[in-house]
Order: sequence, then C-alpha cells, then structure tokens
Amino acid sequence: MKLLLLLLFLYAVTAKRVELDWNLKYKNVNADGLFERRVISINDQWPPLPVELNVNDILVIHLQNNLNEVTVIHAHGINQNNGTNHMDGAGMVTQCPIPANHNFTYEFPVTQAGTFWIHSHYKVQYMDGLRVPLVVRDIHEPFHWDEDQIISLSDWYHQDSYTNLEQYMNHDNIEGVEPIPQSGLINDHVNSTISFKPNKTYRLRFVNMAGIATFNVYLDGHDMQVIEVDGIPTQPTRTGLIYLAAGQRVSVLVKTKSTTDLNYILHANMNPAMFDYIPDGLKLSNDANIFPLKASPPLVADRQINMTVDFMENTDGLNHGVINDIPYLSPLVPSLNTLMTIEENLVNDTRVYGPQSQTIIADLDQVLEIVINNLDDGPHPFHLHGHSFQVIARGDGVYSKDTVIVEPINPTVRDTIVVTPEGYVVLRFRANNPGVWFFHCHVDWHLPAGLAATFITAPKLARQQFEALPDIMYDICTLSGLPAKGNAAGKKGLDLEGAPDGVRPIKNPLILGCIIATLVGISTIIWHVWVDPTSSQHEEEDEDQKRLLE
Repeated sequence: MKLLLLLLFLYAVTAKRVELDWNLKYKNVNADGLFERRVISINDQWPPLPVELNVNDILVIHLQNNLNEVTVIHAHGINQNNGTNHMDGAGMVTQCPIPANHNFTYEFPVTQAGTFWIHSHYKVQYMDGLRVPLVVRDIHEPFHWDEDQIISLSDWYHQDSYTNLEQYMNHDNIEGVEPIPQSGLINDHVNSTISFKPNKTYRLRFVNMAGIATFNVYLDGHDMQVIEVDGIPTQPTRTGLIYLAAGQRVSVLVKTKSTTDLNYILHANMNPAMFDYIPDGLKLSNDANIFPLKASPPLVADRQINMTVDFMENTDGLNHGVINDIPYLSPLVPSLNTLMTIEENLVNDTRVYGPQSQTIIADLDQVLEIVINNLDDGPHPFHLHGHSFQVIARGDGVYSKDTVIVEPINPTVRDTIVVTPEGYVVLRFRANNPGVWFFHCHVDWHLPAGLAATFITAPKLARQQFEALPDIMYDICTLSGLPAKGNAAGKKGLDLEGAPDGVRPIKNPLILGCIIATLVGISTIIWHVWVDPTSSQHEEEDEDQKRLLE
C-alpha cells in the first residue's frame, strides 16, 4: 500500500501543466526548394516545434486564429477519455470551427504515452501546414534507448488545399481523381539530415502527417525493431522496412554502427510504385505480425456493424465516398452539441444527429465488431477517435457470413488501419468512452468527399457526466453563423428541415450516362488543363458488385 501511494505521489509530482500560446498566421515558405507557397504557421514559425509532454501532464493550447478562415485542431490518437470529449477538435462533430480573429483554448489531461500528432480537423486544412508531432513520454518506459528522434513524413502540394479541394470536388472531376502532391518531405524538408552517434540505440518515432501518401521507410545498412504502433507498445519485432499510411505512427529502435566512416540514406518512398526493386534481404514489415506488449485475447463481439465502402457518382453530380450507399454530410449543429441540447427522450434516436451523419449508437461497454468491405480500387486508412481497436482479420475480396477467419491470439491494436483495395478488415473495440467519436478515412481528400461515420457511446450517460458544455462551445457556433443547439438542423425534436440531406449514389445507369455526357461536354477544356492526361482511369462500376450480407 505504501509503495502504491509512493508511486501515485511520484506521478503527481512529475505531472505538470504545459501551456502553449499558438498564434496562427500565414507565412510564405519554400519547403521543397521548388516553389514558394503560403502555409499556416504557429507563432510565425514553420515548421512548428513538436509538442513534447510527460504522461499525465495537462496540455493547454491557447489558440488565436489570425487567419482569414475558420479552424479547429485535433490531438490525433489522444482518446479524450477523461470527460473531455468537447476537446477532441473534430469540426462539426464535437465543436463548431473557431472563427477568424477569435480565440479558443484547448485543455485536457494526457494520460497515454506514445507517439501522436496534432492537426487541423476542418476539411483539408492540415495539408496547408497546420500539423505538428506530439510525443508523450513515460518514466516507466518498457524499453531502453540512448536518444530519441521524431521523424515526420508528409506530402507537399504547391497549390493551397482549398484550391485543390475545389478541383477535386468538382463536376469536371467525374472520376474523383485526387490531387497529386509535388513532393515528399522528411521533417518538413526535402534534404533532411539526422545525426547519429556511434554505438548508440536510437528510438525513431515516425509520424505520417500526409494528406494522401503512404510511405515505405527503411534505413540503409540497419535493421529496425518495432516497439510501438499508434501509441500502443508492442513486442519487439525486427524488420527492415516499415509501412505507414496517413495518420499512422510507428516507433523503432535502431542500433548505430561502431564507426562514423559512412553516411546512410533513410528512404521514405511515397508509394509502392516508387520501389523499382526491393533490396536483397530486405524483410518487409506487416503489422499483422506485430503484437501488443500487453497481451490480450480477442474481444467477444456483442454487435456487428457492416460498412461497405466505395466511391461513385451521386445525385449532386459529384464523386463521393459512400458507406452503405450514403456519403457523410456534416450536420448544421455539431453532434456533441445535439447530444447535450436535444430533448432528453430523443438523445438515443439516431435521426436527430442528421440524415447523413452516419450515426451509430452503442451501449456502454458494448463490444462492436466493425466489418469494412472496400469495393473501391484504392486503399483507405480509417481512423477512430476516442478508442483503439483490435485488428481481428483482413484479406482480399468481400467478407461475408461464409468467410472463414482464424482469430489471432493477441491481436494488433491501433487507431488507424488500412483497408486494401477490394479487400476487407474486421475490427473490434469496447465502447467504454461515453461521447461522440468520429470514424473516417484519413486520406484528407476523402473526408469532405463523405467517407466518414459517427459513433456515439452511451448518450444518456455522456450527457449526465458532461453536465453542461462550456458557453464557448455554443458561442463559436453563433459567431460562425451556425445554429448552436438542437438537432442537426438546429431545431427541436424531429423537425430536420434544412439539415444536409438528399445526396445519394446514382443507381440508374441511364441517368448516370446522361449526367456524365453533359458534364464531359461542358468541361473537356478545363479537364485537360488540370488533370494529368496520363492518369489511369477508374474502371466502370460493376452493377452486380457483391454486397455485404446483412
């Protein structure tokens, strides 16, 4: 008992309140040496400094928005499981955006150790540079190293993100071709140098802060030992190459050579097509073979949620990402505000959160099994707010009730998972964190395209525990010209007139053909101005695609 009290005392002594003043303003930089463009800086500095904490610290960010646009920030991977759901920073999910020339303070305890990052969570804004690594250290780390290095990976566009978004979500872009980055960056530079001392063990914390790019990383002449994925300590796993999709983080240990006679190249290739060959003897990493350090058996599912993912033309003439034939559209009122202000007898009614908010309500401690079937021909890294999940299965084709899987004894646990093209994953997590939690593809272009859903855990309990949101959570809505309370339309009860709705896939091929013909007819010249004419065309949709068995 005395030892326990001593440990608690030591935690209390080491924990501290870390306050940061972030003044967001524009700055011109030339990150890749090819083109100068405007970015969002923090305190007139870009790239911004990483945020470094100790576990149990309280992080306070006083944010001053001196931009001419709205913003929010999200601590990616931090579960906000201390009654701080309103600090999650997901735009129009847990808060309205912060208007231009206004302040907002984020404050929450950080009770998880590991590698995370903080980024804008409004449309595609973080690709304009509003992103920064977040490292949380623990004095009781299970591994030993001599020095610690943070290595960020990102893609880089010469156009600002909203210009690219206008071109992507555009009637001229019927195929839904994503903007292609002009460069890839390591630590926000194209020619980064990382200094190593001989005979030392380094912890390298890789953070993929890209908008779309997946990176394959290896270090010439050195093996790596994986010890963490997405904030979860793992059993040490030796590998020659690691794979990081957008939003994912991996920590490795590297033992340096005994001499300094040679320099070694750290390769971070932006996609598999860049690998002209695989170096001899290079062992490829697969997180299916990386197991949590703290072993736990597969959770037993109480309920299965089926999600069939695809991209297709919709009734608004745009190419949307859809889950079960519905693209996500943001409600007019943040879902958390709705939870806190709607009539209490409706708090468990998914309809009040919006017809296209893709809301799933879970009971407290219910184990949800999420089956994602990706019918699209591209990969999708899905990220869950507020939780980590077990990876139970993954494979090619469509998962159905007839699919045979072998459950792992100690499943991989992480918060961001790649669903391969025309493949599936099966995930499980315990809904033990009351509140509103976003689930979305972390290819940043795909979020405004609609590839997202909303999980709400124990709404009545969350409402009781949170008691009331701070006034600022309603004030910023009013300042942004948005309704602050009520259902998804800002009204009472089930009166949802005005809530975003009515965008659905076009199932009739005759109607689809007419729309395509019209759009192509009026946009051929513009199309060839901005779309790479060598880009591969998506295959025609197969009307008889297999659907997930319900």
